[in-house]
Amino acid sequence: LKDALELLDFAISGRFEAWRANLGLIADMNYLALEANAQPAPPISADVNVKQAWLGLLAAYRVASGTTASGNPYSIDVQGGARYNSLEQTVAISGGPGSGTTLGGTESWWEPVIGIRGLWKINDRWSAVAAADASGFGAGGNDLAWSATLGAAYKIGKNGSVKFGLRHYSIDYSTVRSDGPFAYKVKQSGPYVGYT
Repeated sequence: LKDALELLDFAISGRFEAWRANLGLIADMNYLALEANAQPAPPISADVNVKQAWLGLLAAYRVASGTTASGNPYSIDVQGGARYNSLEQTVAISGGPGSGTTLGGTESWWEPVIGIRGLWKINDRWSAVAAADASGFGAGGNDLAWSATLGAAYKIGKNGSVKFGLRHYSIDYSTVRSDGPFAYKVKQSGPYVGYT
């Protein structure tokens, strides 16, 4: 956690859902800014900045719902739609040969996204979720991005819940710009906490 916080400038994510019977509309938003400083060979140093943002607009359909053997409700839904991505990464070099050079730039693209999610109520206070999605499939240079989430929620009051769990996200993006190759192959794993 200490290493992650040293790299983190800012991160926020949000999700809005509207459902009518078995049909739903979902807006999924994410923003992440990271910064790292390295000194590969003194006196040469490099400042690396990465900013990644996306907005997903999806339709959802509840394919199964009912109650478990203990009488608690569950549901499974599938999702599909499009995701807009913006990715900025720059490397600024200082000291030694090439001082003052900045490499990288910004790329943006649209891609298809599909997902599945299961929700289970454990008791009056606790519920659980398992979800996965995949996107890219070669669109805009993104060979594949995918995520998997496993979490729980604890009900507070009449309408609120505190959510927490584990999430893994992976992206394999590459393209060729006029100034050379541009690639972003990253895996992120760790805990999350939120409020609904």
